[in-house]
Amino acid sequence: MNRTRYRIVVSLLGVALVSPLLVGILGAVFFPLPRHALFPDASVTVMDRNGKPLRIFTTTDEMWRVSAPLSEVSPELRRAVVTVEDRWFRLHLGVNPFSIARAAFTNLKAGEIVTGGSTLTMQVARLMEPKPMTFRSKLVEAFRAFQLELFFTKDEILELYFNMAPYGGNIVGSGAASYIYFNKHQTDLTLGEAALLAAIPNSPSAFRPDSPESRAEEARKRVLNRMLERGVITTVEYREALSEPLPASRFPMPFAAPHLSRYLATKYTGRSRVVSTVDGDIQSLTRRLVEEHMTPLAKRGISQAAVVVMDTRTREVLALVGSLDFFDADKNGQVNGALAPRSPGSTLKPFAYALALDAGLLSPQSLLADVPVDYSGFRPLNYDERCRGIVTLEEALTRSLNIPAVNVCALLKREGLYSFLKKAGVSTLGKPREHYGLSLILGGCELNLVELTNLYAGLANGGEFAPYRFLLDEPAFAPRRLIGEGASFMITEMLAKLARPDFPRSWEASLNLPKVAWKTGTSYGHKDAWSVGYSPKFTVGIWVGNFDGTGAPELVGAEAAAPLLFGLFNALTQSLQNRWYTRPDSVREREVCALSGMIPTAHCPAVKKEYYLPGRSPHVICSLHRQFTVDGKTGMRLCSRCRMGREHFTKVFEVWPPEIATWMARNGMSVDRIPEHFEECSEVADGGSPVIHSPSLNSEYVIRDGVALEHQKILLEASVSNSTGRIYWFLDSELIFEGEPKERFFLTPVRGEHKLTCMDEEGRSTEVTMTIK
Repeated sequence: MNRTRYRIVVSLLGVALVSPLLVGILGAVFFPLPRHALFPDASVTVMDRNGKPLRIFTTTDEMWRVSAPLSEVSPELRRAVVTVEDRWFRLHLGVNPFSIARAAFTNLKAGEIVTGGSTLTMQVARLMEPKPMTFRSKLVEAFRAFQLELFFTKDEILELYFNMAPYGGNIVGSGAASYIYFNKHQTDLTLGEAALLAAIPNSPSAFRPDSPESRAEEARKRVLNRMLERGVITTVEYREALSEPLPASRFPMPFAAPHLSRYLATKYTGRSRVVSTVDGDIQSLTRRLVEEHMTPLAKRGISQAAVVVMDTRTREVLALVGSLDFFDADKNGQVNGALAPRSPGSTLKPFAYALALDAGLLSPQSLLADVPVDYSGFRPLNYDERCRGIVTLEEALTRSLNIPAVNVCALLKREGLYSFLKKAGVSTLGKPREHYGLSLILGGCELNLVELTNLYAGLANGGEFAPYRFLLDEPAFAPRRLIGEGASFMITEMLAKLARPDFPRSWEASLNLPKVAWKTGTSYGHKDAWSVGYSPKFTVGIWVGNFDGTGAPELVGAEAAAPLLFGLFNALTQSLQNRWYTRPDSVREREVCALSGMIPTAHCPAVKKEYYLPGRSPHVICSLHRQFTVDGKTGMRLCSRCRMGREHFTKVFEVWPPEIATWMARNGMSVDRIPEHFEECSEVADGGSPVIHSPSLNSEYVIRDGVALEHQKILLEASVSNSTGRIYWFLDSELIFEGEPKERFFLTPVRGEHKLTCMDEEGRSTEVTMTIK
């Protein structure tokens, strides 16, 4: 035998007999252990709340390397590896002298290295520092094995082995191999599957089962034979394991919730395992319903949808679908529609009404004007471009009327919707309050679906708002009360009254459908369709549209998004008890005038009930129904000074606010005219002065050159009460129009500064100044 080779063998045996402690100490000083090589970059695994992988990413070197603690490795796999590779693993100190001696004898006899005699610890050392298979390499492996035994426990070394073992191609570790070869977590491996995974690292290219020339069956049988020979398994277990089919190809890695998974992997760098709040079953259900819902819409030029399902109580995101198809490049499928800022349409209206209720400015049956308005050039229109004159707050919300919503937003003033949204954590309002103005309530801003859904979760939690959560181990923030529980409850009850698109015509057949408070929204130009709803258990947000901003006539919240919303609620709550909210103690019920919504008087012909907040909601006696004394001969109105000695009777009239009365008259609505005051009476007329709508106060106009003045006339418009029969317009004290309040007059512009006065027949007047350049 070659003397050099003989010396190497003797030295190798000598190392096995030297004190591991001495080797470890000397090695730590002169040859420190390259610990970083034991823990290479691992694949980022994003898991659902139940520990199931949603998505696994390759490492920077394009490897599938799924690290896992030893407790997650199948007991069958641990038993197979230790039995076949190193049955004295728990007894030796890193090097088994008997195995080395046996291997040395075999290799010397063969004249080459045919067996290694390596322990599992030595194999970890080799994986840590890959080297050609030589006698010197074996010596180094033995040295490193002693170091590993000194610094790591047996279980830690075994864990290192399972995370570092090669399984063919770019598959590293038993965790990745289990998913790719068997489509399961390694905890659930059967004996036959474990035997194959125990064999592959000995020759990954030859034993991997997806290779056309694979010897996987032979390798598995060899492992099972060894386990049977050593009494580790029974004959029955042996036969059952041999009968298990071998995988013929690789399974794809898990790829659920791709948008959220990518977001979390990017945000939480440094974590190899990210446990999300997502429920894998709810995610799959949501994905399937989105695909079913979008199939008919695709034929109408609508290509994308995004969905967020949230646990109402905890604000944990249970499902997130970012697009219809992540891999559809033509439709920008990798855009995360759940986080993309878009115009929210009318979906913010409930919060403005809730703030008004909470502030005691209005109650559910309070009357709101739905007539044309002008806020310094901002003239909102309802969706159908029609006005209804007067509506209750509840009607305005359930019909999603724009003009009343703008009026309420103006009523809230500075501490209104903008301040609320900032306090509630909306991150997309990057500009000052003045930039958005009153258009904010109509979607004149941008929100993303996750934050919008979370806003509704605040209403669902009785007005307590808190950040949403994507991670299961993320600490929950203490909620912040921004809206009172009573106001939130009243808004919830109103939103639950909306007619659902999935409701059957037969009321009895709808008794088992889940109750949901919901709202829709449609952005300007029909570019975005929204629907958001909630119950005590779930809060769901839907967006439907096109990522490139292309609009479509069918992109209406109630038609394009709401059916999917209720399809989800119906599927999610099938096995749940249909619970609903209990009315809080802060909310009571009272009777109000059926027409005015105010506290009824004896003059109110009918009453209805409403919820209210005692000590906070408006407590105003009905001023709409007023009783007047009428002269029996002239039909004129009499007061206490002029009715003495005259035959008279009393009659109740509806006294409408000026803007409502004028709108009704202009739109041909029959309203009893309040009689004029008896002309011989000296009593001062009551009532308010005319309200000028156009032109606005201190307005400025510019005469355009080249355009006929006939086409540049300025509208003069004012509102008066229905006790007024005629109005008069004066320009710089000169009468320019006399007529009924419902008539419109257009003024031909004349350059200069002007004073414009509107007067009613009782002598009450209002004036504005304007400049024409």
